[in-house]
Amino acid sequence: MEKVRRLLSILLVVAMLFSLVACGNSGDNGDGTDGENGDNGNEVEPVVLKFNSVKAATDPENDRWEDFFDRISTESSGTVETEMYYSESLGKTVDMIEAISQGAPILQDCDTTHLSDYVPDFSIFMHPYLFESPEQIKQLWKSEVGQRMVSDLEEEGLHLVTLVYFGTRHLISNSEVVTRDDTKDLLIRCAPTKMWNQVALTLGGNPTNTAWSEVYNALSQGVADAAESPLSLLYTAKLYEPCKNISLTGHLIASTAIVMSQDVYESLDPAAQAAIDKLGAEEPDVAIQAVQSLEGDYRAKLEAEGVKFNEVERDAFVESSKKVSSEFPEWTPGLYDSVMEALN
Repeated sequence: MEKVRRLLSILLVVAMLFSLVACGNSGDNGDGTDGENGDNGNEVEPVVLKFNSVKAATDPENDRWEDFFDRISTESSGTVETEMYYSESLGKTVDMIEAISQGAPILQDCDTTHLSDYVPDFSIFMHPYLFESPEQIKQLWKSEVGQRMVSDLEEEGLHLVTLVYFGTRHLISNSEVVTRDDTKDLLIRCAPTKMWNQVALTLGGNPTNTAWSEVYNALSQGVADAAESPLSLLYTAKLYEPCKNISLTGHLIASTAIVMSQDVYESLDPAAQAAIDKLGAEEPDVAIQAVQSLEGDYRAKLEAEGVKFNEVERDAFVESSKKVSSEFPEWTPGLYDSVMEALN
C-alpha cells in the first residue's frame, strides 16, 4: 500500500510540473499571435527547471550552485532558467529522482547511492577509501568505465549533469578513535542503504540506520554512539553538542551528483545542451577549491565549540575496505578492478 501511495504521489508531482511547464511555455497571447512580442513568431519562452536541493537555504554552498545555473542560463542564451528549492521542499530526493526518470523538469542533487537504484555500479563512487584525492572523482566519471555507467543511467531516463566533490567524511563520537579496535563496540549512525552500512562496518563499528534529520537525537539519546560526515554537516547539524571528538578517518572522499531528465535534456535547444555539457564538466574543478576552503573554516568553527581533532592509524581501516566489493554481486563483474585501473 505504501508503494502505491508513493507512486501516486510521484505521478501527481510529474503531472503538476508538466502543467506548469506547459503554461509557462505557451506563447499564445489570446489575439491570434504567438510569442512574447505578439508579431514575432520565433520568440520562445525558456525551459524552467526546478532545482530541488537537500541543503538548507542557509548552506554556504548554495551560492555556488546558483552561480552554476546562472552560467548555464547565460551560455544557453536564456533558453534554460532554474528555480531554486531548498530542504527538499519539492519532495524527498528518492521520489524526485523517480519523477525525473519519468520526464519531470527537475534537477536533483544526491549522492550516488541514489543512482545505484537505477544503475547498481554507481554505488562504487561511495566505496570507502576508494579515492585518494578529490580530483579522482572527475577522473572516474570521465573514464571509460564511468562513461559506461553514464550511458546506462541515460537508458533509465536520467541525465548526469555534473559530479563534484562534496567533502571528506570523518567520524564524530564521544570517545577518541585512533585504531580500528577503538570502534569495536560503537553504534555508528548511517543512512539505510547497503553501501552506507558497509561504510560503518569498514570503520569497525555496528551500523545503526537513522535519517540524517534524526542523527542529533540519536547521538543525544544513545541510539547511536558515533556518526560520520563532512565537517560542514557535522557543524551545521550541531553534532558537536552531544559529541566532542572528531577522528580524522578520512574514510570517504564523497561526491554529489546533479541529475535531470534525459528526455528533457534531449528536448533542449542545442545551445542549452552544449552549456550543460561544458559547465557540468568544468564544475568539479570549481567545487574542489570551494569545498576545501570551507573545510578549513568548519574545522576552526568546530574547534571553537570545544571539539578535539585527532589522527588515526589508517592502515587497518584501509585494509578492511578491500572486502567491500565482495558484498555487491549485483555490480558488473570486475567493476572494482576496472575502477582501480581507471584511477591508476
